Amino acid sequence: MFFRKSPEKFWDLISSFYAASPINDETAYQTKIQKIETYLAVENIVLDIGCGTGTQCFDLAGHIKQAIGIDISRKLLAIAEQRKVERKLGNVEFIKTSLFDERFKAESFDVVMAFYVLHFFEDIDAVFKRIHGLLKPDGLFIFETACIGEHGKMTGRILGGLGWLGFIPKINNLTYRQLELSLEKNGFNLIEKTKFSDSSEEYTLIAKKILKK
Repeated sequence: MFFRKSPEKFWDLISSFYAASPINDETAYQTKIQKIETYLAVENIVLDIGCGTGTQCFDLAGHIKQAIGIDISRKLLAIAEQRKVERKLGNVEFIKTSLFDERFKAESFDVVMAFYVLHFFEDIDAVFKRIHGLLKPDGLFIFETACIGEHGKMTGRILGGLGWLGFIPKINNLTYRQLELSLEKNGFNLIEKTKFSDSSEEYTLIAKKILKK
């Protein structure tokens, strides 16, 4: 079907709707941004995976040296570029590419972020291993993702079926236990797990890169 092999077409199709959608819980979002800021330093270079229209890059840009946002959707990035111009931010860059782009060298980033994108990756171990390699020693990995596996088998089957048929991009039915085990396996120490909104089931996880034994 249409989106099974080309998920970027799905995001291009809904880009205008996505960009116009308000943040569900603005207070919780601002609290989360303030928490993330406490982990950042002015010399940090940050990679944002699946940056969409660049919201987190923009909101954190004033606290870091540089933010690099990547996404597979050309149309979402076009909106991000327009908003960057409107905000007059010179330390934010957007690139149409994926996490496994070989142009990204080992130990290039102080922080890697991923907000609501990890569940679209089939092999979470490979993703965490790649992120570990991209981070500098003691670098931070900050992420949120939809853990469909926490919501019961029926939800997983429905979304899995829609993904298999190609109506939406394929979704991995992750659980927090799975994420935490994968972090440990791939050289991370989970240092914070916080739910900022009472209306959401998702947690924000912050992990530090450690040397693998």
